[in-house]
Amino acid sequence: MSEGENDDYEHQVRADPSAWRALAFDSYANVRDELQRLKTLNDPAPDTEGADRALGEALRAMDPNRHGLKLFYSGANIEAAWRAIHRARAALYMLYQPDELKGQAEHVEVLAAALPEQSALQKATAALVAQVTRAQAAPAAPPPPAPPVAALPTSPLQSTRVALRMLYERAMEVTDGLQREARTLRNSLMTASIGIFLVVVVLGVAHLLDTGIINLCTSKHTCPLSGSPHPFDVFAVELAGMLGGLLSVVIPLATGERITTPYRVFNQQLVLKTLAGAATAVAGILLVEGALVSAIKLESTAAILGYAVFFGFAQQVVTGFVDRRADSLAKQTPSTKSA
Repeated sequence: MSEGENDDYEHQVRADPSAWRALAFDSYANVRDELQRLKTLNDPAPDTEGADRALGEALRAMDPNRHGLKLFYSGANIEAAWRAIHRARAALYMLYQPDELKGQAEHVEVLAAALPEQSALQKATAALVAQVTRAQAAPAAPPPPAPPVAALPTSPLQSTRVALRMLYERAMEVTDGLQREARTLRNSLMTASIGIFLVVVVLGVAHLLDTGIINLCTSKHTCPLSGSPHPFDVFAVELAGMLGGLLSVVIPLATGERITTPYRVFNQQLVLKTLAGAATAVAGILLVEGALVSAIKLESTAAILGYAVFFGFAQQVVTGFVDRRADSLAKQTPSTKSA
């Protein structure tokens, strides 16, 4: 990708309002500027072809013209952009000067510390930080005589750079894997929401066309909207249930943690709770109407709609499992911006 094409892509990405592109471009720009600094710092000029190529791939993946349901579902553009940024960032570790390695090692240690189930990685990064600290504190020794070219060993500086790059790549592999888990959870919630949406809409339309298909009246004179069956009875109960589902969103808001991810899992949790509330409201009123829940007596229109809200809130019993899974994933998933 030429410099002019880079400028065009960067202009397009900056102009796009998508939150994930703003975060990705911020990281991309940091890596790009750091690469330019290291190019001028090193003499002779280092080989940065790999880093330049990765940055070009990141820009193309962030292209706001790339969209569609397939890309949304697979997260292909998001994950391709972050993988490319991570590859470019990893390449930088081979260019740092000795006096910069401690700071970079400490940065990787912070990234590893944000991964609570990666104790081996955390120990390895802590050991590398200690090693670099000792090396910087030790007095400089005169360089040994150069061996024959064929037997030239890897220098301690190069070994440290390689170790630093490998530890960073391992931390990013774990982070990217957690981001993929978040995408899988979002897609599962989205698929379930679509299924429930189709069911509640079909029920509502069917009852609208024929009130005899489903009966939500608890007696001849007690129905959701009037004293007799009404075409919009099912929709009324579903709307009341959706209100209950929305009220239940307070629980994960107050007690849960938000996943730091571009996939907006919490938004899908909200949609699922709302639609599940519509479904459980209809199911609950049917159970009461069928005398399967004999403890509840619905003797007025207000009582039917009130219990529809209650049954809509009660979907929390089922969707609470989703909340706990999202909360667990949130505790493990660091911010992609911290990469």
